[in-house]
Amino acid sequence: MINFADILKGNFMAEFSAITVGEMLIAIVLSFALSLFIVYIYKKTYAGVCYSRSFAGCLIMIAMVTAVVIQVITSNVVLSLGMVGALSIVRFRTAVKEASDTAFLFWAIATGIICGAGYITISILATLILGLLFVGIYVFGKKSKADSYMVVLRCSTDSQAEDELSGMPGFKLKNKTVNATSTEIVAEVCLSHKGMREVDQLRSYPGVTEITIMSSVSGSVL
Repeated sequence: MINFADILKGNFMAEFSAITVGEMLIAIVLSFALSLFIVYIYKKTYAGVCYSRSFAGCLIMIAMVTAVVIQVITSNVVLSLGMVGALSIVRFRTAVKEASDTAFLFWAIATGIICGAGYITISILATLILGLLFVGIYVFGKKSKADSYMVVLRCSTDSQAEDELSGMPGFKLKNKTVNATSTEIVAEVCLSHKGMREVDQLRSYPGVTEITIMSSVSGSVL
């Protein structure tokens, strides 16, 4: 009589392949080295307000842990099913503040997957090509448009500086406060080096008391 349980058990055991210490070390070291390159690209192209060292370290850990997990999954079908079940109940609630951070997370995970699967040449070439392409996109994006800044203008209600500010490229009014004697305008504008000098010239207008220029996070995205 055919025992289907033994057949299924035999098929599962046939899918088992032992992981050598050398293979494990190669996957971990390679994923570590490639993730360092990813962190380097992340640091050089970071466009946010505050660079996070903890997130950069998280990219390295994600790549190495993913490589080990993929090695276990590819070595044993039973363990892979258990790993999928365990990961399905994990919930991550950490907010990703920058849109580009999500791309780097996927990049680190993909690198770990390829290293864990044993495709050494593909992992190295893919990481280098993606890094060069990302830097190229970042440099092209920085050259193709001016940076975005938040300008806070405080002036008298009859000052012409308000009209001059509203005529600047990319002007977007964020907030305007008016009282009996003064006006405060918060606006987003696109400024090059020449445009920065034009903002400085607003101080020469009658009635202008203060001008504040701040870097805009939204304008730093590629």
